Amino acid sequence: MRTAWLRRATVLCALALSACSGDKSRARESVGAPEGGVAPQAGAPEDTARSSAEPKQASPFRVATYNGGLAMGVLKYVDERAEPLIRALAEQPVDLLCVQEFWLEEHWQQLVSATSSTLPSTFRLPPGHEDGGCTQQETDPLVACAAKSCAGLTQHALLPCLLQRCAARLTSLSPDCFNCLSANPRQGPDELARACLRARTNSAAGARPPARAGGAAAVEVYSGASGTAVLTNAEILERDSLVLPSAIDRRAVLYTRLSPPSVGELHVFCTHLTASMEGVPHPRNTSWQKDQSAQIDALLDYVDRKTGGRGATLLLGDLNTGPAIAPSISARLPAHYDRLLARGFVNPYASQADAKCTYCFDNPLDGGKGTRGLLIDHVLLRGFEGDAYGAQIMRSSLTIEAGKKKVKSGYSDHYGLLVTLSRRDS
Repeated sequence: MRTAWLRRATVLCALALSACSGDKSRARESVGAPEGGVAPQAGAPEDTARSSAEPKQASPFRVATYNGGLAMGVLKYVDERAEPLIRALAEQPVDLLCVQEFWLEEHWQQLVSATSSTLPSTFRLPPGHEDGGCTQQETDPLVACAAKSCAGLTQHALLPCLLQRCAARLTSLSPDCFNCLSANPRQGPDELARACLRARTNSAAGARPPARAGGAAAVEVYSGASGTAVLTNAEILERDSLVLPSAIDRRAVLYTRLSPPSVGELHVFCTHLTASMEGVPHPRNTSWQKDQSAQIDALLDYVDRKTGGRGATLLLGDLNTGPAIAPSISARLPAHYDRLLARGFVNPYASQADAKCTYCFDNPLDGGKGTRGLLIDHVLLRGFEGDAYGAQIMRSSLTIEAGKKKVKSGYSDHYGLLVTLSRRDS
């Protein structure tokens, strides 16, 4: 039992990383945010003549996925990146946005506020755990160890220290206590311990819990938040969700049915699948790859159940799987990616000649170098009759103040992907 809990604690260091290890070389920079299409002026004689001979281009519907990398306690500069990231994301020309790794409620509320006029319809699961679950007998030894061995460390520097110096204290925590203590890694152990000893109001009280594939809940960091959400300017006609089988951090697929006038009815599935975290022990004596495989099984069954195998369907998010594309994109669990294609999905961006990595090893947030990367953030289509073209967003770097130094960083450890959908009216 203690060994299993140590594995769980160790995994916390990498709980939100979208891809781990791999070839540390990277792809070249791509263009910035794509420009929106401009409709032709009505009434011009040449336009009238052309419209009688050719199909008319309907207004586009712009769909984007973006992993914000706001994994407090895991990735660097979360506090410094959050505000400029959210501001830049709110300026993107999108009609539907699927985000991942917005783990903390404060970051989600900031995004909702920043996009309230452009993407007013939203869907996000509430956290799964809100009540404090620690006894003082559990927290006192951990707080004492942290004060002795990890004094003065915060955020991403604190967790590795706790795992190395206070592992025995972590292994003794109950699941409820572990879940609560990992809710907001910004705070120090003593602050978290005090908060988790107090009963807090459950914001999801009385709400019907989402369906869960693969059994009951276990240890889940960030209070059981999935970090995934949908924002759109289209009316959400139906919404549903499925919590996927996972370890340590909650994974879920969010379903929304939309019917924007420009493209007609769409079944939209927004998700974030588990990464293949080489070198990180799995808490259940299995593998991260098997977790992702089980998630794909549950996801595909859910897609077919919600759509009946019919209609225009979008599957988007950080899928942590993708193809190899010469010369600079390496494959990530390609057999898993092929299973998605075998079920009828197509990837318009990956088929473009200018396709580039979305998780690139030279991203300044990671401080890497090279020319290679992974294409693991996708907008996949099935049953859509029309044109689709992709371009990357949120690729630029920014300079932030970290402590007393100015450092160059990416907005996230991922770049975003925008796919413009257009139907042709006959």
